[in-house]
Amino acid sequence: MKLALDAMGGDHAPAEVVRGAVDYARTAPEDVVFLVGIPEKVQPLLAGAPANVMLVPCTQVIEMGEHPAKSLKEKRDSSIVKSLGMCMQGKADAFVSAGNTGACVGGSLFLMGHLPGVLKAGIATPIPMRGGECTVIDAGANIVPKPQHMLQYALMGSIYAKVRGIANPRVGILNIGEEEDKGTELVQLARDLVKKTDVNYIGFVEPTAIAEGAADVVVADGFAGNILLKSFEGMGELLLQHYEKSGLSGELYEKTAKSARKFADFASYGGAPLLGTKGLTMIAHGRSKADAIANALRRASACAREKIVEKIAAEIQKYPMSA
Repeated sequence: MKLALDAMGGDHAPAEVVRGAVDYARTAPEDVVFLVGIPEKVQPLLAGAPANVMLVPCTQVIEMGEHPAKSLKEKRDSSIVKSLGMCMQGKADAFVSAGNTGACVGGSLFLMGHLPGVLKAGIATPIPMRGGECTVIDAGANIVPKPQHMLQYALMGSIYAKVRGIANPRVGILNIGEEEDKGTELVQLARDLVKKTDVNYIGFVEPTAIAEGAADVVVADGFAGNILLKSFEGMGELLLQHYEKSGLSGELYEKTAKSARKFADFASYGGAPLLGTKGLTMIAHGRSKADAIANALRRASACAREKIVEKIAAEIQKYPMSA
């Protein structure tokens, strides 16, 4: 696979991004990582890099705090826009960035566009649960969805879970209770639509049930999904800090602490795909360091290899929806 990586995106760019690219490339010699960045900042970091890491020069950077639409328009030679352009031209199979999320989402939608039949794209974000990983969709791309958008999130999230190796993923809708009469009109109408598909729908899911492993995919509006994600992340970091300051020591403690850090740390999950566009965009956390970047590249490569875009396109056509 050919992966276009935004070398300038994220709090620790370009050094950690380059290190992550090099680490990944060494473990995946069959893939090519295109580091899209400003040459004078990236080139000195490439000493000893394998041949499957290549620099693609750009002259501009969309900073984390910039307005997405304005920056996309004014910075046509930025690392984000140039990476997306490579995907559009068939020079790359996926785009990976830890940079400005709004610009990554906006650029993907504006430059690549929605798949035929897809009404709104959604961010499919991984969160830890008992026994593995749950995908929450949407986690911030569409904060005021319609029921038909949430139906499509269920379809796309299910496909993504299958690509990750879950044969018959359990799909639930985020709600304040499991009872059928609970929740807003939005979740009630979305439930009715999802029930008419062949998705393995298991019902409404409360946040506490997610942690217990109740569902493989949880469908949410982007506002609630984003709050859920950040709440999980904040609580995970709090518990890790508490655990590490407990005063315990010894070999058993070290093994347990290492396991806990791996389970709760976002770096273990790498990135979240933006599902529903004509190309593959993998959004990494803004605080990503080398290990998170490497894992984001690994996810992007797997999704591209499994042809997730084509599978989503085929699934969406089974259940045509109007805006």
